[in-house]
Amino acid sequence: MKLSRNTDLRIAINTIDDVFTRSLPLNYEKWVDFVESHLSEFIWKENTKDGIEILKDIDNVPESFRERILGSLNKVSCYAEFDDKKGYYNINVGFSSRNNWISINFERTPKLEDLNIFLEMANYLNALLLIDGKTIIDNNILNKTS
Repeated sequence: MKLSRNTDLRIAINTIDDVFTRSLPLNYEKWVDFVESHLSEFIWKENTKDGIEILKDIDNVPESFRERILGSLNKVSCYAEFDDKKGYYNINVGFSSRNNWISINFERTPKLEDLNIFLEMANYLNALLLIDGKTIIDNNILNKTS
């Protein structure tokens, strides 16, 4: 299995067979529980330096945008692995109730340990870890990769 930083990784209840097929809803509360129980690895967007600055300046944001900005800070995005040299997080994870999936984006090539934590997250949510919404990553595939 060849992965790159541009690999489309998602967690969803079912595969996405075509653009018209929607995934079943994920359990938001379980997503929050999982991230909260792994705060040694993840940080909520609202707890990052940028998130704190946004909250501090929220009164200066036009009202028409305020709800959307606050919504992005309500435990729907988290990050992992801050790169001090580059000044950003290498992993960005977002919960989308509109699309019924969790998107996982990398600023570097994903490592086996990354896939392991996201497979653990998927299993916790009774969901699948997917490449391009179609290819399932499971323990058998990870064991072949190691």
